[in-house]
Amino acid sequence: MFVAPEKKQYLAVALAALAAASMWFYVKLILIPYQVQDAAQVGRPRGNLSDLYPRWLGARELLLHNRDPYSAEVTRDIQRGVYGRTLDASRANDPKDEQAFAYPVYVAFLLAPMLAMDFEVLRPIFSAMLAMLVILTIVLWNYVLGTKLSRAGILVAVLLTLGSFPVAQGIRLQQLTIVVAALLAGSFLARRTGWLLLSGFLMALATIKPQIALLPVFAMILWAISEWSTRKRWLGGFFGTMGILLAASEYTLPGWIPKFVRGLNDYQRYTGGRSLLEAFLLPGLGTALGYLLLVYAVWMSWRARNTAPDSLESRHLVCLLLAAVVCAMPNATYNQVFLLPALLGFSQQNLFKSNQIVVRSFAWLTAILLVWPWLVCISLMATSSFFSTGSYARIWQIPLYGTLQLPLAILALLLVLRKEAGARNRSLASVPRGVSCSL
Repeated sequence: MFVAPEKKQYLAVALAALAAASMWFYVKLILIPYQVQDAAQVGRPRGNLSDLYPRWLGARELLLHNRDPYSAEVTRDIQRGVYGRTLDASRANDPKDEQAFAYPVYVAFLLAPMLAMDFEVLRPIFSAMLAMLVILTIVLWNYVLGTKLSRAGILVAVLLTLGSFPVAQGIRLQQLTIVVAALLAGSFLARRTGWLLLSGFLMALATIKPQIALLPVFAMILWAISEWSTRKRWLGGFFGTMGILLAASEYTLPGWIPKFVRGLNDYQRYTGGRSLLEAFLLPGLGTALGYLLLVYAVWMSWRARNTAPDSLESRHLVCLLLAAVVCAMPNATYNQVFLLPALLGFSQQNLFKSNQIVVRSFAWLTAILLVWPWLVCISLMATSSFFSTGSYARIWQIPLYGTLQLPLAILALLLVLRKEAGARNRSLASVPRGVSCSL
């Protein structure tokens, strides 16, 4: 039966809205009640669940009271604000996350406009800001990748992204990862449009999470150096901004870098710090593959250093770098916001009808893993009247099956597509001159 394009768009928007609503239903009415109940049973403090609070209080103590945010005293103050009391190592059920100020000092400068506000007033405002940044990030990636989504397509992408578990978790936890995602998208768009100073400036700001920004920064430096005469403004924007941030940080807190490095190492220790590759493979094998993935990403950055920002190879590299960050860096579900450009790119390709069975297989695997949480959440929302609070312990994990496997499936699909594109390019290069290769 023929369905008018307008009706298809309305149907797609309606289904996306249903999926988003079901995910927030699951988070608010199933997952959180279960976690509250579980914490109460073992006497574990849940705290305010805000990743912003340790950074906000550390910045406040540094800039307003000239206290060292990395000190044990400030860490205890943060714990009292987060958990209601300081953590006690003798209590087996106490959280392992010490909630220390594990960011570079210059994150305080970004948070400075918020320091005069009462935190309880700031919380809903900041959550709303994160939601708006997610929407902005989608729009920015749409232009970076040249996906040319329609208004209905963008609306569907917005609803599904805001209604995905990683983003819902990121907003709920007030994760600065969402801010970094917007900064990276803005940097790559500024590069594509020729605003190289702005691109370098935004990339420098994204280093508030250096473990995430490291690969994109390295790739961009290689790209800028390869054509110094026309791209040196990017280097000026990046290194100029970094110089100002580092100098201002050193002036504000002399000798902060060793303290930050120790804080980052401590963070890896008390949070576990395993990557997705390590989680699904033997620890040694997962670590080795993680390093190999990073080496491969560096090699691909070197090969793509001369490409134009709007080229297919350049766009593919951006998706690959961010997927590698998600898979090789310490695992955190909210980091999956960096998979957004890859998913937007996939949406514009008919991968399910590819001539290559490997591509079709990984495309279907990615689609199944992506859709599964929404299918389960819609089912839970429809049958919620049959569940009691006590049954949440048996069902809360079901929507999350496949959440950790999704980044690996997306990375595998990107690698397969890259190999296929390389084989196609070699095939075309071997065709004698004068032979038509048009399709």
